[in-house]
Amino acid sequence: MQLWIALLAVLVMAGGLGGIYYLIIKQNAVIGTRTIQFISIVLVLPLLVALGVTNVIGRETIGPIVGVIIGYALSGSWKEQ
Repeated sequence: MQLWIALLAVLVMAGGLGGIYYLIIKQNAVIGTRTIQFISIVLVLPLLVALGVTNVIGRETIGPIVGVIIGYALSGSWKEQ
């Protein structure tokens, strides 16, 4: 079961990178604040899930890291409208 969750996390990360590739290469978009926030969520959260499921890192470590990622992603989101 751990292997399947890790593979699903890798697929989510690959899909996120594919979406970023599409925006930057195909539509000539620039890398802005929203793009960096999206990359951090798409890459770091599935990585944390995979590492947590395989018991590489413990629960006491995952919680604060997820909090920091969510805080970063939501910080300043109302300023860019």
